[in-house]
Amino acid sequence: MIKLTINDVPTLFIKAFSPEDVEAIIDFVRDSFKFHSSSTNTILFIDTPITNATVEAVERLKREGFDVVFRDHHGIDGEPENDRELRVVKATHKLQQLLGDNCRITVRRLHPACSTLVEEGEFSKAVAIIADPDADGLTAAMKAAGINYPGLDDDAAKLDGEPQLQVTGTPISQLLAKGIAVIPSYDATRPKEREIAHQKLFSDWLKAVLGNEAALKRLEDQVATYDQAVNVSHELAKSAQSIAPGVVLVDVANKPLFDPGTLNALLETIPECRITVVRKNLGPIAAVHGIQYSLAVAKSFQNTINLHDLVPTDAKSSPEAGIISNVSFLLHTSEDVWHKEVFPRLKSM
Repeated sequence: MIKLTINDVPTLFIKAFSPEDVEAIIDFVRDSFKFHSSSTNTILFIDTPITNATVEAVERLKREGFDVVFRDHHGIDGEPENDRELRVVKATHKLQQLLGDNCRITVRRLHPACSTLVEEGEFSKAVAIIADPDADGLTAAMKAAGINYPGLDDDAAKLDGEPQLQVTGTPISQLLAKGIAVIPSYDATRPKEREIAHQKLFSDWLKAVLGNEAALKRLEDQVATYDQAVNVSHELAKSAQSIAPGVVLVDVANKPLFDPGTLNALLETIPECRITVVRKNLGPIAAVHGIQYSLAVAKSFQNTINLHDLVPTDAKSSPEAGIISNVSFLLHTSEDVWHKEVFPRLKSM
């Protein structure tokens, strides 16, 4: 959870999955309304997961008299193919019923960046903005609040795309992408370390976009850390193993900091590679289960391979359940789910 004030608009970056997340959103909005001067009672949700918790937060804010607007690009593109997608569809319908014209949910194929769903400064008078804690959420919230720069929409699309493309935007965008790449993974022994680093990065990048030289220098200083992580990725790629037809795995547990984008790009150059797998001991699932497997579909196969097919159709998405998957080309699982569900299905694909 990250809190920033963007162009005088209080902004909360959070994923709403739990009752605690709902309470955090409600409390943030109430505090913003109480202490922040605004000529409207508008709340913008942008790039936020379409979950039951999100729906509950919207319902409660509506009951408290707030004018809630919802903009997102995580709608299901076509008919739902599993229980997770069906839950998203049901939550989408609830939001549409609650908000009417104030709800605009599209798909990434049409809007690869959520910044394209708002006009510059459209929500500069909002009581608060609720956004996803990633680069797409940050750039969308900035534009909504009235902070923009040439190329922001194109940068946002790259930043929300495949890891290896995230560092191909404008120079200022590359600093954000490289900074994100070297944020420490979630470590249960140091639970606040990642959040503190994440908050500082977002704050510095926002300041740098506005011309703050000291913040820009801090971002540039992180590039050396990123470059070292790239070198580590090249070494890790040499240990890749083919574990099933078209599937390559690298074990990075207890290894030095690496750049996921570089590692994935290198793995995808292996002939016949369709799916990359990274076994790690850090991350939200690893924090609960000890080990996490992160799968990604190579870009050229993303229209033909759906990683949701590797887990039961009724599977819940949460660290506790050992499964996280919001899009069809990315999947994170616990070691138990990997051995019982995912790996057997990979071998028979």
